[in-house]
Amino acid sequence: MGVYITTSKNPSPKTRTFGEALSRLVPMSVNERRGSKSIEQIFKRAKLLGKSRVLFVYEKNGIPSKLCFMKVMAHSWQWIGEEISITQFRLHRIPKELPSELITKGDRRKEFGELFDSCKPEGDEFVEFKCDRHKLSFSYENKLLMEMELV
Repeated sequence: MGVYITTSKNPSPKTRTFGEALSRLVPMSVNERRGSKSIEQIFKRAKLLGKSRVLFVYEKNGIPSKLCFMKVMAHSWQWIGEEISITQFRLHRIPKELPSELITKGDRRKEFGELFDSCKPEGDEFVEFKCDRHKLSFSYENKLLMEMELV
């Protein structure tokens, strides 16, 4: 069903770029600026778009610093998982065309598979999302696209 990605209320250019990159890497996701929307309005917007998760990207000193997830249900929402603190991130060249499936690998694959609501890919082309204790990375065809260092 995908992820609705949104930022803090007044994001810096780096945080906007981060959200846009994530929306290209996570299949069926949408990135929108939060603006003055409340949490309840974000829930309603995600539901309207048919998304099962919301990813809030928060920043500190103009740099993405924290990820929080919301599970979207029929008539309500709930926070899921723990806050994920980012110490730094690196973006590499992201191709214009990427597969519409995501495979989660690594020590924390179950946790992040649930957070991103990912399923086992049906095809043999997918974006690989590697989830380790202190690092998250996205790659395609063995080319690194994005990496995040975690606390």
